[in-house]
Amino acid sequence: MKKLNVLLIGAGGVGVYFCGRLAQGGGAEVSVVARSEYETAVKNGYQVQSVAGDFAFHPDRVLRSVEDFPGGADYIILATKVLPEVDSVALLRPALERSPKGVIVLIQNGVEIEEPIRAAFPDRELISTIAYVGVSRPSPGLVHHFGSGTLRMGVYPAGISEAARRLAAAFEAGGIVRCELCGDIRQVRWCKLLWNLAFNPVSVLAGGVDTRQMVEDTELENLCRKLMDEVILVAGACGICLREKEAVDTMEYTRRFPAYRTSMLQDYEAGRPLEVEAILGNPVRLARRYQVEVPRMESCYALLRALNSRRNGLS
Repeated sequence: MKKLNVLLIGAGGVGVYFCGRLAQGGGAEVSVVARSEYETAVKNGYQVQSVAGDFAFHPDRVLRSVEDFPGGADYIILATKVLPEVDSVALLRPALERSPKGVIVLIQNGVEIEEPIRAAFPDRELISTIAYVGVSRPSPGLVHHFGSGTLRMGVYPAGISEAARRLAAAFEAGGIVRCELCGDIRQVRWCKLLWNLAFNPVSVLAGGVDTRQMVEDTELENLCRKLMDEVILVAGACGICLREKEAVDTMEYTRRFPAYRTSMLQDYEAGRPLEVEAILGNPVRLARRYQVEVPRMESCYALLRALNSRRNGLS
């Protein structure tokens, strides 16, 4: 069977880990837009230290920019942070122009992130994907993977396509990654928000605590649980059914997970912009639209937005 031609835009820990496993499975040729780590990636590739087995990922092609991609991708994977200053449409456009049949794949956090992409490229299939994984980037060219490693994907706004089935099979070919196909990806994305909206902001606002510290501190655990309750309320107003059981399961999953410094905390400690709007801002705006009371969510949003703006000189 012909290998899939895959382009990765966003060579952070999540993108490198999953696309490295994709290449390891043997079913895909993977090109990577490296930008700031171009020289390192060309010379050494990426070294992945993983609880599931260390490996080296040497992309078939390393590019300085999307414009350098010669084209012909079957899948264009966007795994960048969702930030106001990152124009996802502009990043995707050159690759799509060179790949008339290319399917867009988002591996990103947050809710309500697909619509700008769908509006810009209405004729392209859009596969929305949620990653459940613990990774960090301790130095250029190095990824540390220390927990989980599952993808859940589906066509946005709903459905499972043959293109999604092919990609899922390629991810699973190496026997390490589990890729679950979901007919209602919006519901899955809101379910992931139960974790993201609770633990990411609190990890930063509490002064730099990991997940173990949050679940073992009574007051912080209670705050995280109340934030999850507010997510359930907003999701319900948007027509997404989340149950209390999902919040309970999310908390128990975190208790079993190795102590983890959230991706938002890693970004904060590295001086990088935070995904405030995708994780907090969008749900807060939806709550206001549907007149849902979310006082804890609004407080975390106001504090984190101010902190992010002051540290990064944003308006």
